[in-house]
Amino acid sequence: MQIQFGGLTFLLEQGRRAAILYRGGESPIAECTLSGQNKISRDGKHVPTAVGAELQFCGYRLSEDTLEIEQRAGGLCSEVVFRRYADCGVLRVFHRIRNCSAEPLAVSQVSAFVLFGLCKDSLRALRRTRLYRFCNSWHCECQPRRISLFEAGLYSAGHASFRRIYGSNKGAWSTKEELPQGIVESDAESFLMFCIESPDDWYWELGECPQEGYPGGAYLYTGGADAYEHEWELRLAPQEAYETPTVAVCTGTSVDDVVAQMTRYRRHIRAPYAGDAALPVVFNDYMHLSWDSPSEEGTRRMVPVAAALGADVYVIDCGWHNEEDGSIIYPYVGQWRESNKRFPHGIRNIIDYIHRHGMKAGLWLEPEVVGEKCTEMIAHYPEDAWFSVGGNPVIVGGRRFLDYRCEAVRTYMDAVIDRVVGEYGADYLKFDFNQDCGSGTDALGDKPGRGLELAVQAFFSWVDGVRRRYPALIIEGCASGGQRLDHFSTSQWALVSSSDQTDYRKYPWIAANILSAVLPEQAGVWSYPVDSWVKGFAPTKDWVRAHVSDETVIMNMVNAMLGRVHLASHLELLSEEQQALVAEGIACMKRLAAFKRHAVPCFPEGFARFGDRSAVCGLRADGQMLLAVWSIGGDGKVEANLPAFSSAQCEVLYPASRATDFSFANGKLTVFLPKGSSARCFWLELGRRDR
Repeated sequence: MQIQFGGLTFLLEQGRRAAILYRGGESPIAECTLSGQNKISRDGKHVPTAVGAELQFCGYRLSEDTLEIEQRAGGLCSEVVFRRYADCGVLRVFHRIRNCSAEPLAVSQVSAFVLFGLCKDSLRALRRTRLYRFCNSWHCECQPRRISLFEAGLYSAGHASFRRIYGSNKGAWSTKEELPQGIVESDAESFLMFCIESPDDWYWELGECPQEGYPGGAYLYTGGADAYEHEWELRLAPQEAYETPTVAVCTGTSVDDVVAQMTRYRRHIRAPYAGDAALPVVFNDYMHLSWDSPSEEGTRRMVPVAAALGADVYVIDCGWHNEEDGSIIYPYVGQWRESNKRFPHGIRNIIDYIHRHGMKAGLWLEPEVVGEKCTEMIAHYPEDAWFSVGGNPVIVGGRRFLDYRCEAVRTYMDAVIDRVVGEYGADYLKFDFNQDCGSGTDALGDKPGRGLELAVQAFFSWVDGVRRRYPALIIEGCASGGQRLDHFSTSQWALVSSSDQTDYRKYPWIAANILSAVLPEQAGVWSYPVDSWVKGFAPTKDWVRAHVSDETVIMNMVNAMLGRVHLASHLELLSEEQQALVAEGIACMKRLAAFKRHAVPCFPEGFARFGDRSAVCGLRADGQMLLAVWSIGGDGKVEANLPAFSSAQCEVLYPASRATDFSFANGKLTVFLPKGSSARCFWLELGRRDR
């Protein structure tokens, strides 16, 4: 029989493998390998598999929004679960396996979602089919690159190829090299986007599988950890079950189409934060200001400035704790008690001061680590509190890693949250994570990859408990900027740090792409008009007058206009006119808050690339568009083709107080900005304006 669900056709027949009818072929829906079992593929590919070849359909369950397909192979039960959403074409898929035998089973690999038939096995098709990979790293987050499957190494050789195109992550920094998502462009109007929702290990591959029982052409395999890539093994006792990370997948007619669907879907899975509903404007004292050495005096100086410019939250970042100097505190972190050295009157005193200025107060924490020189906490915690391999603690960058499966860890960190929220009065917490743990932990007898998976699940379960105990609390997620931008992690936070990029002239290449991975109402972007560069350097008003232009201020505000602002730097040193530009930008962001919560991103000139002389990105909803344009070291001319808005009214939204030379005709916007680095925001509207 055939079942239609979520835009796909499923072929379900007793005694045969369940399949998706896709592009004329029958695509199997699940793959699995047991430890010690014959690995059918002689290469690094994850298909075909012995269990996958033996699976036979035995039943299904269908409701309005969920389809569950059950198959069996010997003593293993496989259930692939598909869920759909009313306002987008996204399917959320995961694979549940259960040991139905009387003996333990060891699993080395299990797929989350597989789909065959992406393109034909021909040179022409492989040249015409293109993959968008989302490169990612420190200071250069979210950099999509488009390449044909042929250029990536699939050649239609007429024989089984050992070549695979793959992406993988190993460790708790889930996006340190690449985002776990991709877009496959089969032709000019056929796009498929996938996103793996794993906060640690993940894997995907594209390849060819000319094997009997499999359709020809290119396939997509997605999953979490496995034995081949991640030092992982799953041990299932009789009747024990395991669920893979979920994978979100959708099809559409353009990059903008599939990204828009994913954006709507992310809003379904995001954890609610009542305190963040109005998208409050955040001032954070770290970037180009206190760095890691905030002080009571400096905070008292900046709080009135931030409040006057329109900030709603004032965050005291790393360094409010510990008595060691800011430049060396990191190997000592772990107690999370206030610094008497930097805040002699106590953190509660300065938080009360922030509250008196009408702002919420925030503090920085790194709750998953303890510094190697924090002897008090190393003595406090039992041995099973730490990530370890072979009996030795995992230490990276002078930090040990806490295992939240340990009750002593949860108990102490619950007390920390009670102290900083209940005693100190914090309304906002920035949870940072500045080192990657590597393969994981074998402390409790599992392979390191499986230990990592369980430990990370325990950490996020603890985070969920914090949210439930303090429902008004706002929690920001950060991992040295954007080293944890997978869907699962971002869904846990109110907002996330997009990057640690310290040069505002390079930030547009990140800000113009980040909304392909993060919700606009979540994407925190630094705005630091007084870009003083060197830690420890104390700029003066004369220095600012000589080095900070009005265009510097404007670009910093435009960088954050499409997302969430993390305002920073010595704003008190700006001229009155420049402070007015900051205040105008903040007021504009507040007016746009409701629009951002339901708008979807668009990329009129494609994704930005590091080194480009210009960048363009927008948000659109209900016949309205917010468009940011940047000129980055060029002649100032920027063009954007907007055919869907050819009949719209177009005006400069920010800065409205400055004249900007532009033309808009027949859906083409041409902007003439000052040479060098400059930016503007435009508002386009079809019909009546109402925002």
